[in-house]
Amino acid sequence: MVVALSLMIILGLFLFERFYFSYGQKEFSDETVAWLQDLYLSQVLPVEPVSIQGQLCSESVAVIGHRGSVVDGQFADSDRMNLRNTKIGNTKLGIERALRAKIDFIEIDLRIFSGSEKDLVLYHDSNLGKLEDPTGLLKLEGRRIEELSYNEIDDLTYRILGTEDQDIDRSVLFFSEFLEGVADSNQKIILDLKFAKLMGPAEFTEAFEKMLFQLKKHKISRERVLFFGDFIVLTEWHKFVATRTSTGNFRSSECRLGYTVLGKHFENRFDVLIRPSRVFENLSQLQMPGVKKPVLVLPVSFASNAMLSRAEQREVDVWIYDTEDFRDWRGLEKRGVDGFILDVPKAYSK
Repeated sequence: MVVALSLMIILGLFLFERFYFSYGQKEFSDETVAWLQDLYLSQVLPVEPVSIQGQLCSESVAVIGHRGSVVDGQFADSDRMNLRNTKIGNTKLGIERALRAKIDFIEIDLRIFSGSEKDLVLYHDSNLGKLEDPTGLLKLEGRRIEELSYNEIDDLTYRILGTEDQDIDRSVLFFSEFLEGVADSNQKIILDLKFAKLMGPAEFTEAFEKMLFQLKKHKISRERVLFFGDFIVLTEWHKFVATRTSTGNFRSSECRLGYTVLGKHFENRFDVLIRPSRVFENLSQLQMPGVKKPVLVLPVSFASNAMLSRAEQREVDVWIYDTEDFRDWRGLEKRGVDGFILDVPKAYSK
């Protein structure tokens, strides 16, 4: 009876979510998703409970600056007429704040752009709504960051709202500029590879080559770098590394990976709720020989006891994103979470 009821509730919520509102706008609470998964898996796919010996010391939890550290900004809709407030990451200001916070990792997003330059751009999504053209010469409506040239991107600025420093640098950062800023520090970095959409094998290879060129140029050691991505991107990375012989100071085949299970994808939500073993099968396929197991990167809505139990059984580190609430942090620490990817990392106190 309990199993049938939980299945009916899950199906109903899936259908309601699918047809009546956009996922990720908080109408469907994270707690509901995690609770339903626990209910279903406890009845249908029992697992050992998470075994925590006393209270986890927060000193062992990694703190990661999500896109550096976000700043307040604005986003323009598709016709670029109406603006709404938003959070903007990957900015020079945000990265400087994250460096001052002395956190464990700074995470940035990397995308390709048009042209032959051996560089990448720090930008989260293809949409250009967070950018404006001070020159007024570029037509941005309907275009994607990947379609722009180096010079076009260099002319754009972020829609960052006023701060205590009105003379802040609002320009879009390139990967080379980011590495120049961290090269002389011991700061560890996470490169979230936003390469999957509309890319073919040759484009993946070109993107990876450009990334490695910059890492080697700035003498960044592989111990300082993790690569994040979804299953498609990291599978392509596996193929790429298998065809390359590592040289110099950067051994790409020895870098640890982070498998990001994106909450916005319907298939991922289905896997987490109904067939969590699929997530760990994907994770095992991404294991690099002789390298520590990939990190499992989950939104807080996927951090149920069932998922955390399976991760613990397989000795997989779990890092959580999409929560800025200290009550979540404390609760998840006790349940064995190994790291938090935070928009405002300085708010987390160890």
